[in-house]
Amino acid sequence: MKKLKQPLLYTLSALSSVVVDLGLFYLLRLLLGGVLGAFAESVCTVGARVVSSFYNFNMNNRMVFQNKGSYGKAMLRYYCLALPQLAASALLLTLFVRLLGVTTAQGSTVVKLVVDSCLFVASFFIQKFWVFAQKNK
Repeated sequence: MKKLKQPLLYTLSALSSVVVDLGLFYLLRLLLGGVLGAFAESVCTVGARVVSSFYNFNMNNRMVFQNKGSYGKAMLRYYCLALPQLAASALLLTLFVRLLGVTTAQGSTVVKLVVDSCLFVASFFIQKFWVFAQKNK
């Protein structure tokens, strides 16, 4: 059971972050979609991810990986992972929205959920073994 604790906490942290991310994405897409046109998914993804990533970093830093090292170093590493992941999310979301002909905020949000779910597993291992890695002394 002890081996499952960290992946379970990571999953709970991620799920709560997804609620923040999808909620903000949906709200931004609903409010700004008409104004932003073809850039709506990308801009709304970035806006939502900025807030949800900071929330997620703090949850993972404190609760999941119980980082005892440098907060700043862990945050730098986290964002070295989060920025390419954000770019992949925004590009894949825009691609699939266009390919599938999705035109609504609800449809874009569902596509975003699927895309981000695919990025979830790799992110866990990168965070575990690099972002929040503890050196054995």
